[in-house]
Amino acid sequence: MGCRIIIVVLLCTVAIFSFAENQVDDNIPFTFLIPYGYDFWQLSDQNIHIPALGAGVLYGKQDLPFDEVERRFFGIALYQPMFFNQEPLSGVPKFLHQIDFLMDGRINRHQLLLIFKSAADNPIVGGLSTFQAGAGWGYEVIRQPSLSLIIGGALALGDFGLKLPSGGPLSFLPVPLIRFDVNTRWFISSFDFLTGPNIKFTIAPRERFRFTADMRMDHYRSINDLICDFVFWYRLFDNNHQFGDFAEIGLGFKNQSKEFVLLNMGTSFELQQTSIFAVADISLLKIEAGWIFDSRYMIGGKTVERPGRGFYFSIQGIIPISIK
Repeated sequence: MGCRIIIVVLLCTVAIFSFAENQVDDNIPFTFLIPYGYDFWQLSDQNIHIPALGAGVLYGKQDLPFDEVERRFFGIALYQPMFFNQEPLSGVPKFLHQIDFLMDGRINRHQLLLIFKSAADNPIVGGLSTFQAGAGWGYEVIRQPSLSLIIGGALALGDFGLKLPSGGPLSFLPVPLIRFDVNTRWFISSFDFLTGPNIKFTIAPRERFRFTADMRMDHYRSINDLICDFVFWYRLFDNNHQFGDFAEIGLGFKNQSKEFVLLNMGTSFELQQTSIFAVADISLLKIEAGWIFDSRYMIGGKTVERPGRGFYFSIQGIIPISIK
């Protein structure tokens, strides 16, 4: 099943890109991306290593008013294994896997979306419980230079814990697709809803001092399920400088979560950490370091242990290769 889903996702992606390519001229920019990263968490006696490597594409002009978008595509695939220096809990393996795929495309007023995610001790091949996939379409009902509203639907595939009258699992689930964007001089915001709410906003985006927020919720058990990242930034160059947004530094607060399906235990394992941090963003490279003042091991959605305080270090970057 897992291999068939990956093939379907890839075929859909190729078909969409082929259609877009046939509709536009050769002057549309196309960039191949190589995203990479490495995170290190130190929690009491536990060291955690999270490398990342992937591939992506960027097609079409990106910085346009909403009503001028004609063809724009972004696609990325990322693999992030997680290594523990010792078993975090009895029965939880020291090596876990996370695979992410996203294709986000626009053709005039039509929004296309493909998503695939697998986070488990035995990803993809372990069955429906080890991955989720989705395909969606939306239509831009409000299309203005600084305002956009897209409404549509998607079909999600996975193990949602729901049963059919026959007793079998409900594998396919229709979900709404909502995307609302605002872009003004003093405020930029993006709200997405697929399987849960996801909101991002920036206050004073063109000023030397600005504030960004990124929030989402995948579960609704407690306030710890609010996955968030708040940063107060200082740009090293003003908006009129030739380097513009090339470099900025910031101080922030975050609550982060990593969740994996454990086939050997028939449940899920989740690691959450709450921290304050400093960050330097130099265009295509971001370096971050912070102090973890709270962390949680969760089994089946319930906190079973707090591995303590510590620190973390993160480096993330993208290597762009312009094709045309």
